[in-house]
Amino acid sequence: MILGLGIAMYSAVLVILGRSWRATTIIAFRDGNQRLSPWTIFVMVTALWSASLIAVQIDTAYQSGVSAVWYGISVAVMSLLVSTLIPWFRRHHYVSNSDLLGTAFGPLVRRLSGLVISLTFPIFALSNALAAGVFLEVALHWPLALSLLLTTIALVAYIQFAGILSIARTQGLNLVMVVAGLVLATWKLGHSTALPRTLALPPSYWHWFGIGHGLILVWFGMNTLNVFSAQVEIQAVAAAKDIRHAQQAVWLSTAILLVIIGVSTWLGIVARELTPQPHLEGLVAYSLLLVHQSSPWFVAVIGISMWAMALMWCGPLLFSGAISLGADVLGYPKSVWAMRGALILESILMVLYALWRPGEVAWWRVFGLTLRNAAVVGPTLAVITWTDLPPISIFTAMISGIIMGLGLNAWTGFSPTHFVWGINPMWSAATTTFVIIALWQNYRHRGFFNTLSSGILWLAATIILIHFGTSFTSDGLLGVLVFSVGVVLWGYVWVLSRVEGRRRPTPSLTILKHD
Repeated sequence: MILGLGIAMYSAVLVILGRSWRATTIIAFRDGNQRLSPWTIFVMVTALWSASLIAVQIDTAYQSGVSAVWYGISVAVMSLLVSTLIPWFRRHHYVSNSDLLGTAFGPLVRRLSGLVISLTFPIFALSNALAAGVFLEVALHWPLALSLLLTTIALVAYIQFAGILSIARTQGLNLVMVVAGLVLATWKLGHSTALPRTLALPPSYWHWFGIGHGLILVWFGMNTLNVFSAQVEIQAVAAAKDIRHAQQAVWLSTAILLVIIGVSTWLGIVARELTPQPHLEGLVAYSLLLVHQSSPWFVAVIGISMWAMALMWCGPLLFSGAISLGADVLGYPKSVWAMRGALILESILMVLYALWRPGEVAWWRVFGLTLRNAAVVGPTLAVITWTDLPPISIFTAMISGIIMGLGLNAWTGFSPTHFVWGINPMWSAATTTFVIIALWQNYRHRGFFNTLSSGILWLAATIILIHFGTSFTSDGLLGVLVFSVGVVLWGYVWVLSRVEGRRRPTPSLTILKHD
C-alpha cells in the first residue's frame, strides 16, 4: 500500500517538475534552444547510462560474477567516444540520426532510418521497464501489463509539456532516487544475516575474465558501433550551450558511472551468494532479497527507486524515438503536437512489444540491434567519411543489411541464442551495409575491376574466417571478426579515396590552367 502511494506521489512530483517549463516552439521542445548548462548535461548523461547499466550489471554479475564489470566499462568507453564526435555533429546541425541521413542522402533514406529508429528505441527501452515490473510484481503482485501501462502514462504526462526541457528537469530527481535505492540495497545486502551464504561458487565466477574473452570483446565491439547511433546522448550533449564544457561534463559523468558499475556488479554477486535458489533469474532473486523481512518503508523507497530507474531510461529513449517518428517518418518536423503524438505512439509500441513476447527480451534486443546496425550505423559513418555518395547507394545498403540480418535470424526460427555459423545477425546486418557502401564508393572512384577484385578478396577472407573460425572462436566472437573484415575493406576504400582526392587539382588551379 505504501509503495503504491509512493509511486503515485512521486509521479505527481515529476509532472509538476515537467510542467514548470513549457515549450511553445519545436526548437525549444527538441533541443532546448541549445542552451543546456554543463551541469544539466552531466545529470542527463549520468542518469541515462546509469539507468541503462544498473539492471544489466546486477543480472549479469548474478549469472557470471566479477567479469560482468567489463560490460559496464564498455558502455563508459562508448560514452567517452561519443563526446569526441559532438563537435562534428554540432557543426552539422544535428537533430537526429535520421535527420542527418536525410539531409545527406534524401527523403527515402530519411524515412527508412527514421522508421527503424522509431521501431527500435521502444525495444531498447523495454529492458528497464521490465526490470521495474519484476520488482513491482514481487513487492505488490502487480501484473506486468499494469506496470508498463503506468510507466508509459507517467512518461507521457511529464515529458509532453516541454520535451527535452522536461527531461532535463526530472532526470536529476530520478538520479537522486536511484542512487538512494542503490545505497539502501548495498546496506541491506551487505549486512544481511537473515539468509545463509550458499555453496561456494566456481573459481571462474571470481575471475576478471571468467565470462570469456570472446564475450568481452563482443561487448566492446557492440558498444563501439553504438558510438555512431547513440542518438539519445548525442541529442543531449549537442543541446548544450558550450560544447567544450559539455564534453567535460561527459568525462565527469564517466567517472561517476564507473562507481555505479562497481556497486551494481557487487550487488549482483552478493545476491547470488545469498540466494538459496540459484535457478532464479538475477533481477527476481535481487528483488526477493530486498523485500525479504524488510519494513514497508524500506520496500517503498527501493520500489520507487526501481520505478525512477525505468523512467530515467525509458523517457529519453522514447522521446528520442518520437523525434525521428514525428519529423522524419510522419513528416511534421516543425510541429510540437506531432512530437507529442509521436511520443504517445512510441510508448504504446513499448507496451505492445512487451505484451507480445514478454519473456523474450533477449530476442527483442537481437531484433532491434539487427535493424539498427543495418540502417543507422553504416550510413552515419558514411556521412562522416564520405559526402559524395549517391542516395541510392545508401538506401540499397540499408535494405540489403536489413534483409540479410532478418533473413539469417529467420533461418534459425528467430532464436535469440542460436545463429547461423554462430554469428549474431546484428553483425551480419552491419557487415552487409558496410561492404555495399564501401564497394559502391570504390566503384565510383576506382572502377569496375578494382571493385571486383576488392569484393573477391573480402569474400574470400570472410569465407576462410567462417570456415576456420567456428572451431576456435566462442561467445559470438566470430561475428566481430567477420565484421572487422568489412571494416578493413571500408578503411581500404577510404584511404584510396583520400589519395585520389589529393591527386585531383583544386578548382582554383584548374581555372588558372585553363586561363
